[in-house]
Formats: sequence, C-alpha cells, structure tokens
Amino acid sequence: MMCRNCMVAAGVLPCVRIWSDKCSSKYGRRRPFILAVSLMISVAVTIIGFSADIGYLLGDADEDHRNFKGT
Repeated sequence: MMCRNCMVAAGVLPCVRIWSDKCSSKYGRRRPFILAVSLMISVAVTIIGFSADIGYLLGDADEDHRNFKGT
C-alpha cells in the first residue's frame, strides 16, 4: 500500500507543482492549492469518521456498527 502511495505521489506532485507555478491567483501561487487540499482532507476525515454508518447504510453485515467493541 505504501509503495502504491509513493508511486501516485511521484506522478501527482510534479503535476501540482507545475500547475501551482503557472497559477496567477490574487492569493498567490500556493495558497489556492493548500486550501483545496485542506478541504479535501477535511471531507475525507469526516467520511472516515462515519465509515461504519455508511457501510451499514450500503448493506454491510448485520452486526451493530454503532457499538464499538474494540479491536
């Protein structure tokens, strides 16, 4: 999994760097990208927090997902 993340980052980061270098926003070159990534991370963390409920709504197993019993 970590290898795949590194490979994706190796492909995505140069593209983002090129886009940010060509960006001519009134907020600067990097700030719009930092804001966009921050919002995406916030949404992802929120979804992770509700992942058990989302799984239950999508038809996951019959066990009760609201009562955490530990790992």
